[in-house]
Amino acid sequence: MNKKLFLTAAAIPVALIVPTVASAAETVTVTGQNIVNETLTVHQLPNNAIVNAYQWYYLEKVASEDGSKTSTNKPIAGATSASLKVPVEAAGKTIFVEATTTDGKKYQSEPRTINQLDLAITTPTLEGFSTSDFVAPGETVKVAGVAVTDKAGAKLTSGQITYSYQWFYQLGEGENSFTIIEGASGSTYTIPKDAIEKGIKDIIVKVKAQVGTSFVESPRSEVISISKEPTDTLSNDIKNLLVNDNKYNVSDIKSFEEKIKALESKYQALSEPAKGNVSNYAVLKRALADVDLINKLNEKVDKVGGISDKDLPAYIKEIEAAYDKFDLLQRSLDVNDALYTSIKNLLNEPNDLEEIKEVRRLNLAIVNLLSYSNGISQYVPSDKDSLQGVVNTIEADIAKLSQNYRGAVQNLTILNEAKADIKKVEQFIKSFDKLSSNNTPNKQVTVAKSIRSTYEKLTYKQLKLVPDKYGQLLTAAESAEESQIATLNNDIDSYIGEDIYPINPSASSWQSHVNNVARMVKEYKSLTKASAAQIEGYDSLVTLQKDLKTAEKVIKDMDAYQKLSGVTGVTESKLNSSYTNTLKAYNKLTSLQQSLVYNAQEFLLNTPKVSVDGKVPADKAAAEALKADIAKFADVTKFTFNQLEKAVDTAAQSYKKLSSGARKYVTNNYLLTAAQKDITGVKSFYKKIQTAKEETDAAKQAKKIESVQKAYAKLPANQQHLAKEQYEALLKNQIIDENAPNIKQLNDELATIVSNDQYLVSIDKINTLSKQYSSLSSSDKKLITNYDILKAAIADVKKAESFMKTYEKSFNSNPSTVIKAFEKLTSKQVSLIPSDIQKWISEKQQGQQQTNEQALTLIESINSLLVNGEYIAGLEDKVKDIRTKYDALSAQDKKIVKNYSKLTQAESDLKKVADVHALYKVDGDEAAQKAWQSAYGKLSKKLELLYKNMYPQDTK
Repeated sequence: MNKKLFLTAAAIPVALIVPTVASAAETVTVTGQNIVNETLTVHQLPNNAIVNAYQWYYLEKVASEDGSKTSTNKPIAGATSASLKVPVEAAGKTIFVEATTTDGKKYQSEPRTINQLDLAITTPTLEGFSTSDFVAPGETVKVAGVAVTDKAGAKLTSGQITYSYQWFYQLGEGENSFTIIEGASGSTYTIPKDAIEKGIKDIIVKVKAQVGTSFVESPRSEVISISKEPTDTLSNDIKNLLVNDNKYNVSDIKSFEEKIKALESKYQALSEPAKGNVSNYAVLKRALADVDLINKLNEKVDKVGGISDKDLPAYIKEIEAAYDKFDLLQRSLDVNDALYTSIKNLLNEPNDLEEIKEVRRLNLAIVNLLSYSNGISQYVPSDKDSLQGVVNTIEADIAKLSQNYRGAVQNLTILNEAKADIKKVEQFIKSFDKLSSNNTPNKQVTVAKSIRSTYEKLTYKQLKLVPDKYGQLLTAAESAEESQIATLNNDIDSYIGEDIYPINPSASSWQSHVNNVARMVKEYKSLTKASAAQIEGYDSLVTLQKDLKTAEKVIKDMDAYQKLSGVTGVTESKLNSSYTNTLKAYNKLTSLQQSLVYNAQEFLLNTPKVSVDGKVPADKAAAEALKADIAKFADVTKFTFNQLEKAVDTAAQSYKKLSSGARKYVTNNYLLTAAQKDITGVKSFYKKIQTAKEETDAAKQAKKIESVQKAYAKLPANQQHLAKEQYEALLKNQIIDENAPNIKQLNDELATIVSNDQYLVSIDKINTLSKQYSSLSSSDKKLITNYDILKAAIADVKKAESFMKTYEKSFNSNPSTVIKAFEKLTSKQVSLIPSDIQKWISEKQQGQQQTNEQALTLIESINSLLVNGEYIAGLEDKVKDIRTKYDALSAQDKKIVKNYSKLTQAESDLKKVADVHALYKVDGDEAAQKAWQSAYGKLSKKLELLYKNMYPQDTK
């Protein structure tokens, strides 16, 4: 930071109060050199002095009014310690130190004079320009080397030195005559852009340095000349890199590369302002980039030998595309077309007749994968493995074709569908891994159901690829429960009956019967739903299981009574009570339940004896006669309902007429009571029968009869006997419902609607069967054991009807969509499609699969437009002819021409060349000629050759 020059002015007189000073003998001793920046230090104090303050002073001479001079002391600011670093301002001055004791005494050192500064300065050196001889306009020159010292030995610091600068330039032709440059007074000087034009050609600088009040001025610097010579030479060398805007001045690319790299080094050595004077550097920059592009492409061409056959076509195509991007200027670096010739030799356009022949053969091989019969397509290879072998062979042959000809192979949809169908069939076969003969029948049937679901989704073509053995395995697994079903049905049939159970149990066989029934119930529950539906009488079996438990309780009660009757000392009342209660329980059993009570006969014959004590009543004989009549009630099967009702009524009246004493002799009165209850129960049941009889609606009557049947099954055996006549009459006279569903007929019809994966009935018939099923009651629906067949058929009908909508909407306008949808139908779904429609689809499908010779011929014609990367002669007429033929193709055939882009590229290239030709003017002015040259220079090598072929007169 610059400091203001220090100027000593006339001292302003100051009145000072001078304290008492000790005698000379009692002075302070100071050591150190009297030089600026050296340190003076109090070395010794007077005896017995305790100093607590110091002050350093300048000793100055001040002129008085009479002209004489007097001495005065001026404190040095901040100098209040025992040491003092001599400041710059002290140069040439006299100084001393004053020490003050704690009691106020003051002691001074001897005054000493600080040496004057005798400054020296070196010649300034300059930096900041590009060369040692010149500085360019725009560059900034900087004073770099200048040093200031004190000849008297003071060690000066940079902060104590203040510099000032002035720049000069040589004026006129006078030797060493320089004039000031106005405003150029800094340590740097930026050469004006127009310095040379203003006559500023040689410059120097002088530096002044100030330390305190001392000054020194440097010698002038070396003369620096201002010149554009370095950048002018570089600009001219860059200019000479070009012959014209479209051609480099090159005979050998290696030497050209060395030259531009050398120029680049010179350019980079310039300062940034000097670089700004090189206005054509963009030419050098582009030359460097273009040489790099050419070299890299040459390297890529050299690596061709190491590229695999598979990757080679794409690799060569990249090389060709890269060269095509070069404009005329870039291609001028390809001396004698060496690189172009190398690339041209690599090219091999697909015009080989053998490949076209192979394409035709492959097209036919793909079409021949399919055959058509009755409007349905299927693969010619009979199984999955055979088809896979043919597909693999075709794909391998396609892979051998060149890239362009692979696109000419038609009907790849057939090939891809074949691969997809093979995969589907493989997945289906894989599902058999879960199937094992070691599995339980239930497990086999469950797994088979899952496999069947997958099987049902296979299309006709896929189905034909499945080996027969898998169909046999599936059928066997589905039938795994058949023998179990037959055995279980036989077992159940041997255990159930209408009025009595046919098993005739005994005490020894009872548990085995219980176990057998439990086993049959368990087996039923282990069956799949479809198999369980084939079991007959399961509900009766469950009833039997419950009846066994009910009968077993009565059997145990009868055994207990028999045992009790054999025990001595048992009271008649206890024995009678046991018998009566057990008999009541027995009488509550149904006929079926009573048939299970194997000890009933023995129990009934062992009636307890009843003794009557007391006075013999007069009507004892009547009581005995009544007892005999009531005993007949023990077997109600001997009575009809009316007979029993009359007999019971008579007995009841007789019993009422007996005296209380006589009634004791009617010991079997419980039989009368039981008979009365039976009469009441039957009458209640008759009301249900009557309600059913009075119903005139067949369907409603059927429901009421169903209710009567359930009630009858729950009646005790005696009541069932008594009510049987009217019950059977009701069933015999039931109104016939002509509209009632025939469950058996529906089941039978469903079993026959499909065979060999083909429906044997129409969509309308399936819909009719579906309506019949829907009209059934919930209980009747459970009886339809073939519902799964109907369910699958309904789903297939929906698929078929959906397809028919697609057919009606799109067959004429877009048959491909219809064919695609048809191919997705399963074998059973296809059988629901009318045969004439199947035939039309088949014919359309075969028509679309025919190879197109016109398209293949057109591919050959398009490929012939280029030979080794260059367009043929007469390109324009050839392109027009191909365009006419292409436009005449159908939309489907156009898709076959995979190299169509080459045709459009040729058309585009013809237009580009024509547009450039349109700029050419034989008598055009310079601007027109330049516009043509610019456009022509941007043409690729391929288009340059085409231009010369079409417009040879333009380039002569």
